[in-house]
Amino acid sequence: MSSYKIGDVVARKSYNADISFIITGIETGSDGKPIYILRGLLHRIQADTNDENDLVKQTYRSALTHMRRAVMQHASAYRRSGILSRYGLLRSRAGKILHIDSSNEFIDMCMLNYRRAGLQAAAIHATESEQPELIRSSLEKYKPDILVVTGHDGIKKGSVNLDNLGSYRNSRYFIQSVREARKYEPSDDKLCIFAGACQSYYEGIMSAGANFASSPGRILINALDPAIVAEKVALTSIRSVVTPEQIAKITVSGAEGIWGKKTRGHLKLW
Repeated sequence: MSSYKIGDVVARKSYNADISFIITGIETGSDGKPIYILRGLLHRIQADTNDENDLVKQTYRSALTHMRRAVMQHASAYRRSGILSRYGLLRSRAGKILHIDSSNEFIDMCMLNYRRAGLQAAAIHATESEQPELIRSSLEKYKPDILVVTGHDGIKKGSVNLDNLGSYRNSRYFIQSVREARKYEPSDDKLCIFAGACQSYYEGIMSAGANFASSPGRILINALDPAIVAEKVALTSIRSVVTPEQIAKITVSGAEGIWGKKTRGHLKLW
């Protein structure tokens, strides 16, 4: 019988228990042993393991409290820097954001971040596989300036060819979502798109038409980083551009986690 159940919060001893996961599924392997499907609480990583001895239980409350404190401390420091508030005293309209995410917890954190920045944002909860079919109707309904499509991802165990889409757990869905969004709005200037999660197939997502994506270095990205990208674009003047170098400086993950191309801001001043 399995020692763990769906909903348990665990860490992996082999990785120094430095990442908290929630067990979202339990499958049966060919050897009859349970395979635990793991999703990161602080990072947008998906993994699996059949080694129960490598897992250690954590309390959900302590892990979630630590997660929220960490991401919000970063957001507060970012906002105190003045990057997001320099236009606050002027008459302006910031870019509108539509954020589609597979994690309710991450949606809550990102929406709180948007509210603290004074941004207009809408959120949709959908699994990665559901996201592509929701894109067009969601864009038609909310008419955003910035689209964020994210969730969890990861490189499949044993994968060696990182240019093969089959090596990734959910990158295909992010690529499909970006393609659907570009069918709706081909212009990079009119619709800024961020897509991807931990270890996602960066080159494939960018080729599909994203402005920014993860993860060029195939590393883990912070739960709040997609929202930080959206904020920066929403509160940058339409007369200016946001560069990938600027994004690298303000995100937790840095240049190895998120990169992209020069993108026009969406803050309208009058």
